This record gives sequence, C-alpha cells and structure tokens, in this order.
Amino acid sequence: MIQIDDAGSGSFVGGTCIGVYRPETNEYYFEIIPVELYNKENFRNKYYLDEVVKIVSEAFLVMNVHKTETVEICRGYMFEKLRKWLDAEGFCWYTTQISGRIQDVVEKNYMLYTVKLGVPEAYIKYTKYPFHFHKLLRWVYADFDNRISICKTGWKSWSKYENIKPELSHDIMKQTNIFCLKCGKRIKKGSRINVLNFTSNRDQFIYLHDECRSYSDRKYCL
Repeated sequence: MIQIDDAGSGSFVGGTCIGVYRPETNEYYFEIIPVELYNKENFRNKYYLDEVVKIVSEAFLVMNVHKTETVEICRGYMFEKLRKWLDAEGFCWYTTQISGRIQDVVEKNYMLYTVKLGVPEAYIKYTKYPFHFHKLLRWVYADFDNRISICKTGWKSWSKYENIKPELSHDIMKQTNIFCLKCGKRIKKGSRINVLNFTSNRDQFIYLHDECRSYSDRKYCL
C-alpha cells in the first residue's frame, strides 16, 4: 500500500510538504512545494497542483511503486491533478482520511522546514497546527521586508491585509514571558519596547525590543 498526505497547505508561511509512504516497509519520501508557486500569478494558475504530480511521480520512481499497489490519498484540493494522473497511469487509488505515521511524519517535516525558514519552534506550538493565519501575520509584520517573501501571497485572505500599515508606539514591558517577534529573544519586564498594532480579525499587537525596530522602506503609522 502507498499513502499520500500533505502538510502546510493551510499555513500562510512556507510552501507545502507532500509525503509518500509505504507502511509495509516503512519507506518514506517527501518534498516541499516551493513557496514561489504560491505568489499571485502562480497561485492563480494553480501551478502548485502540477508540482504535486511532479513530486509524487518522482517518489514513485524512487520507491519503485508498482501498479498492483493500492494508493491512498488524503482528501482535499491539493490532489486534484494527482488523481487524474493516477487514472492516466493506471494506478488503483481511493481518497480517505489519512492518519497514523504518515500524517505524523509529514507534519513533523513541515514543522522542521518552517523552523529553518526562521519561525521559532515555540511560536509554531503557540499558533497550533495548522498554523493560525492571524498569529502568523504578527510574526510576518514583525520583520515584514525579510519575511513576506516566504509567504503564500496569492491567497485571497492575504489580499485583505497586504496594505496594512501597523501603528508604531513605544512603551515599557509590563509582563513577563513575552518574546520579541523579530529576534525571538525574551523581553525583560520593565524594558523599553516598540509596539506595532494592526487590525485583522481583531486588534493584533507585536512586541519588539527597543533595538529591534524594523527600519525598512515599509512605513509605519506614527
């Protein structure tokens, strides 16, 4: 049996992980759909669906998948073109709820991938899986110019917020256990901080060290 699952298609940050697994031998193959395929033009043309077919076809070659093997595919839009490809290639497949080891491994690999992109592991756990869009917006806007390039900017949900200009204010940190969303380090209680504020689904606040203010071409409202 071959199982196919994805992780990250619902995360604003990063591409999408596609995993192929053979339970009988514990063989596993995964690859990341590049986030560039989620920019406005590529997303509109659904090139990420073509990449799914490319990844799975390469996995089948590497794993020497035979047409006598049954293929289980996770439900969802990510595999629209893959289902047509499997039909054309003569594979026996069906759609089901994927769970167990394949799901755990794909999600773990996607988390490791996002950590490499710069999202702190502690923040990933805070946003919860699948990563919460509005919480990730706070992380992106903490260092906008360096982070927007690793986001799915073709999403309609992003078009609602892409022209946001956070308001910048200054304050003293009154809480403990708060981390700077730019450098990722703890902010000491009583220290001077910069606060960025914007509204998405609700008021959002970004806390930064005084020295971690992002001096970029993107203007904040003062």
